[in-house]
Amino acid sequence: MRIDVHSHFQSVEFVRHLVGRTGLPRAIQEGGTYIVDCGAGLRVPSVPEIIDVEAKLDAMDRLRVDVSVLSHGLPLGPDVLGAEADEWAMRINDDLAQIVRAYSDKFVGFGSLGLADPERTIAEVDRCITELGFSGFQLFSNLADLDPGRVRPVLNHIARARVPVHLHPTLPLHPGVTGPNLMLGFAFPVESGLNVIRLIDSGLFDEAPDLALIVSHAGGVLPYLVGRLDVYTEASHLTTRPTTLSRSFGECLRGLYVDTVCYHKAALECCYATMGASRMLYGTDHPFGRPGQVAELIDDLDCSPEDRELIYHGNLESLTKGVHSARKPPLA
Repeated sequence: MRIDVHSHFQSVEFVRHLVGRTGLPRAIQEGGTYIVDCGAGLRVPSVPEIIDVEAKLDAMDRLRVDVSVLSHGLPLGPDVLGAEADEWAMRINDDLAQIVRAYSDKFVGFGSLGLADPERTIAEVDRCITELGFSGFQLFSNLADLDPGRVRPVLNHIARARVPVHLHPTLPLHPGVTGPNLMLGFAFPVESGLNVIRLIDSGLFDEAPDLALIVSHAGGVLPYLVGRLDVYTEASHLTTRPTTLSRSFGECLRGLYVDTVCYHKAALECCYATMGASRMLYGTDHPFGRPGQVAELIDDLDCSPEDRELIYHGNLESLTKGVHSARKPPLA
């Protein structure tokens, strides 16, 4: 069985709302297709596989994906809309809930959150879980840049609800590169890694040790840098600031989850060697990148059949077991 933890849909209503905006993000229509200008040259088209359920199902059949976890497919959240953010998060979630209800054997929902008002956002967390039957949330890697007073209560609440958060990269504030090719290929995974480090350093995982954080794109750069972080977050001649964390950086990093959106054998092997199979979840980033290559790399991974099953479906089933047993049949 294959459960894809990283698959996208788009709320057409939300995309239409972006048409005519003077600031970013804004949407235009070209040849009948909506295209969202996210900035830095990144333009995301509303391709059939992201707005048409039947096209998504056909693609899943080709990829031999049994169940897809759907999250909103723009590299930015409703939080970019300021005061409107919480309202649009609700609308996006309502759109997603319709899809999940209509195809409950094929789709699982990861909700969107506005993060404009903590009380409204926490209420939406509860609504997504108890009313819409969602199994987790997608948030974006700029969390560390947002006001902690708005974000931390929400993350602590999600941790208490024992549902996972899928951390997806967004446009960096200072990318250091230009053009969508380097933004997607380099800046996105670096942005994810940097902000995870900032969240750990802020003491988030001391406050919320049960927070299940899934870092996109095979953990970004983190698996490769775990050893270096182990060394330089300990006291030495060069690093004299004592840590105030209850656990080492290495322990915190190894307690994360990562998806398998990766296009290089050695990179996935590094991820497996560093994180272990129990922390990896099959994900494709469909319809972007090379969704079919992910399974090829997993199948070629030097691991036991039991580890491969954990990656393909077992770990996600464990992370979402409480939600599914309470509100709908299990994924398996």
